[in-house]
Amino acid sequence: MSTTSSIDPAFYAFDVFEETYKTVASHDIKAAVLIPKNLKPGRHPVIVNIHGGFFATGHSLFAAWFHPWLIKMALDQDAIIISADYRLLPSPGGIADQLEDLEDFWQWIKAKFPTVLQDRAPGHALDFEHLLLVGGSAGGYYVSQVALSHPDEISALAMAYPCVDLKDSIVNEGPPLGKPTVLRFPEADIPSKEEGLAWIRKKRGTVASKGELEITPYCVSLAQNGIFNAEVFEYDGVRLTTNELPLERLKGGARLPKNVWIFHGDDDSVVYLHQSEKFVDLVRAKLPEINLRFDVAEGKDHAFDMDVSVWDAYPASKDAVAFLTMAWLE
Repeated sequence: MSTTSSIDPAFYAFDVFEETYKTVASHDIKAAVLIPKNLKPGRHPVIVNIHGGFFATGHSLFAAWFHPWLIKMALDQDAIIISADYRLLPSPGGIADQLEDLEDFWQWIKAKFPTVLQDRAPGHALDFEHLLLVGGSAGGYYVSQVALSHPDEISALAMAYPCVDLKDSIVNEGPPLGKPTVLRFPEADIPSKEEGLAWIRKKRGTVASKGELEITPYCVSLAQNGIFNAEVFEYDGVRLTTNELPLERLKGGARLPKNVWIFHGDDDSVVYLHQSEKFVDLVRAKLPEINLRFDVAEGKDHAFDMDVSVWDAYPASKDAVAFLTMAWLE
């Protein structure tokens, strides 16, 4: 069943295929589907994954940023994973373009994908009563937005070190005095401000939905120099509105799914812990009925869970995954 041109070893336990869910300017935007090999026919719980990557890179099958614990959970629970691509920034409409893509992706999952699945994997069906939504970093932002728009369609939401405050000072000013460089990049390896600007100028005007690691240093440069917001989020008259700001949506009365897990390292060098703390404080104040678990990992940096040995040694990891599994499948 695997139809992608090259499957990363991280996904060898799955049959994998991709489907186009929308087309923009003749560019196909796809979703990847991962079905555990030897999965018995029947209805299966669903995991929807939305990748991160500085809002500007990564893709639906980018193994380096695909949570290993999520892969294991899917295999343990015989779940089907649907992982989304979307337009990468910069794009003409900025964040609004990405949110439009992900709303179209969500509607495609519900309206069209069940028929696609019957064609590609006969005998398998989706149990939308048990749907888990997962995203980390920028992906944590995206899943918060999807969840705020569709709270009653999601059994459980998992947000890893989520970038939920697009107004945070790091995108306008860079890291404050005493903080490490963004992602702890060695200063000698960070492209200059001029190089970062040259890269963003070159990338503007193209539609892309898949990016690789070589883009990351330029994103680091823009953030380190305090111009990420001006050059990526709010360039050329584009302005962030309430619709693009999860914290403002929560303040305005938007709801979340009934089960939410958030985890974040307290030594995060790009999405600072206070972003999650603001989100959690608002949820507790506005939505006290939510079954919320918030784990703060002492001494851990951004994306610490991508290292299996570090994650397995993290004292809360087993209890947290057990919480999420029960919340998702209860």
